Amino acid sequence: MGKIIKIVIGILAAVILLGVIAVGVLTALFDPNDYKPEIETLAKEKANIDLSVGGDIDWSFYPWLGLSIADVDVRFVDQPELANLSKAQLAVNIPALFSGKVQMDSILIEGLSLNLTKDKDGKVNWQQPTADSVATTDAEPTSPNTEPQDTSGSQPLSLDIQSISIKDGTVTYIDQQTQQQVTLNNLAINSGQISDGNVFPLDIAADLTQQQNNKQTLAAKISATANITLDLENQQYTVQDFNSDVTLEAEKLIKLHLETDLVANLAQSRVVVESWIAQLSNLKASGNITIEDLNTLKMTGSIKTDTFALNSVLEELGLPIIDVTDNGAFNKMNFVSQFTGDAKTIQTDSLAITVDDTKLNGSASYSLETGRADIALSGNSIIVDRYLPPSNKSAGEAKSITDSSEAKNHGYSKEAVIPVDALKPLNFGASLKMQSITYNKMPIGNVDVSIDARNGLIKLNRANLTMYSGSIATSGSLDVRKSPARLTVNKKINGLQLGEMLTALNGSAPITGALSTTAAVTANGVSVYDIVNSLNGTANVGLQNGVIQGIDMAQQLCQTMNNLSALGQLSTAESVDSSTPFAKMGGNFTIKNGVVSNNDLSASLDAMSLSGKGDVNLPQRTLNYGLGLMIKENLFKQSCSVNNKLEGVEWPVLCKGGFDEAPAKLCKPDTNAIKDMLKAALTDKVKNQVKDEVKSKVEDKLKEKLGDGDSVKGLIKGLF
Repeated sequence: MGKIIKIVIGILAAVILLGVIAVGVLTALFDPNDYKPEIETLAKEKANIDLSVGGDIDWSFYPWLGLSIADVDVRFVDQPELANLSKAQLAVNIPALFSGKVQMDSILIEGLSLNLTKDKDGKVNWQQPTADSVATTDAEPTSPNTEPQDTSGSQPLSLDIQSISIKDGTVTYIDQQTQQQVTLNNLAINSGQISDGNVFPLDIAADLTQQQNNKQTLAAKISATANITLDLENQQYTVQDFNSDVTLEAEKLIKLHLETDLVANLAQSRVVVESWIAQLSNLKASGNITIEDLNTLKMTGSIKTDTFALNSVLEELGLPIIDVTDNGAFNKMNFVSQFTGDAKTIQTDSLAITVDDTKLNGSASYSLETGRADIALSGNSIIVDRYLPPSNKSAGEAKSITDSSEAKNHGYSKEAVIPVDALKPLNFGASLKMQSITYNKMPIGNVDVSIDARNGLIKLNRANLTMYSGSIATSGSLDVRKSPARLTVNKKINGLQLGEMLTALNGSAPITGALSTTAAVTANGVSVYDIVNSLNGTANVGLQNGVIQGIDMAQQLCQTMNNLSALGQLSTAESVDSSTPFAKMGGNFTIKNGVVSNNDLSASLDAMSLSGKGDVNLPQRTLNYGLGLMIKENLFKQSCSVNNKLEGVEWPVLCKGGFDEAPAKLCKPDTNAIKDMLKAALTDKVKNQVKDEVKSKVEDKLKEKLGDGDSVKGLIKGLF
């Protein structure tokens, strides 16, 4: 905007220069129109400007030196057109000039068209180096004259302009690099009498349009009024009662109102905006800003909003509202911040955000050079359930059935779930600490999350929380800098009451206990299929003082043994709706390409112990796991008494099948193995019985021959 103002001032200066030239012609009693070719040649030679005056040059002399000019085109040599002017007129009071005053009649500019362009190589049409500037650049620098200048005899310039009127103006900016075009049409600027030290009114109006790739992206009507005071001697400029209205033309008209006062002291390179108020729909914001140095844009300021309802603002803006479970959500929001900054960075260490009953405080920063954003917040509590979309139970159940069927019939989806292209340009850091969060009715405490993303590497530095008497600590990364994407996760769980959590999630818990685990896994790819099939890592899982619901392993084994005794053949007992308590359960696991293997599973169950090993094939959604059950004590005397000789014997249980099978059908005693064990036991029993009978008969025969005595017993003992 500053460059545009300079260009407009330059054009006005050029017009004044033409007036001075016209005065010279006047003194020689010549018609200035006869010398338009000479004027155009002079502009080209002295300023490297192609100047074309197509209309008449009119003048007046005393007491007002007046100039009127029409149909003027201006451009730098070999550059696109910079500006053209339909008509301009001005007049300067000559006697006032002799007394050191600039007194001018009304300045009128009509049909000003300013065209600013940047080509694909970044060259602009409003700047062009001249021979003098190049020579100055190549020449050796000269020491500036640092001696103080005597200004005691100089008089400050006094300015008095009756008014300024710019009608039917157009300003166009075209950037061929970004395929963007911004245009101000119907530009109108009108002022009252402008004089040094006195307040004058200023009105501005224009229509703004923006295009991207030849498609309109923005259309707005702009109007502004203000009272201006110029202090030329001290280079201080005051704007009071600035009021601006912007109407954005969209599906719904969007109105923005801005009010402010400011003081700019160019001698001190300082601008102070004591207060500003902006209102967009029912969103009202206010604040202040002080720019301490215009060269570096060193600044301080504040911003705050009144309490507003987010969905009301979105609706007024013609944007989709956020569909939430609680209609009272997002109804009480506000924002407060103190900030500092310069031309490179804007930051705040005093950031406060209110979302209904949730209070967030923290800091934030944004780099104008790199686009890097960082934010750190801490808060009291939030019930996330309030802000989730309304649940549709029937639709959810139908989707669950559909998903389960698809997973069973087609396996895991190969559709990309990681948006690589969207993640690569991310450049931010964020951290959040919350005292408590309620999600899906689950109480979560001491939340501490930190994320960093830059250059395609997204790091989860930490995601720590406490819930259900336990703690969870997670870290990891997602690297999309090259293909395939690589996912790394490290997790540690300590003392989590698994049953309480599963009940909160699903309404029931197939297993309970205090869960402790550590895991470190990696995976490659962007789809669920890729991730599952490339999963690698290690894990240690431990579960204490819990219950496995839906299956009583010891009871089922006991009944199977009794069926064997009663029927004379091996048959598996039907499971009853019972459970299996355990004191501890756990093991170490390795994961290779989605197959989870374990060789040291152990568990202390009610009345029995368990050991096991096997594989869980995640890609195939199957498991093949062998368990060994050993009855430690006969605790089933009332409901299922077993032979004491079965105590201490390890009985095999085989868990084999798909993930969709019920646990009671998935895990059953290994009947083949048990049959082999029983055959071996029966064979031993028969051998012992035969041995006892032979021993008894031999003993009887020896007694007949040798008589009863210790010698007979010793001989029999030696034989058997």
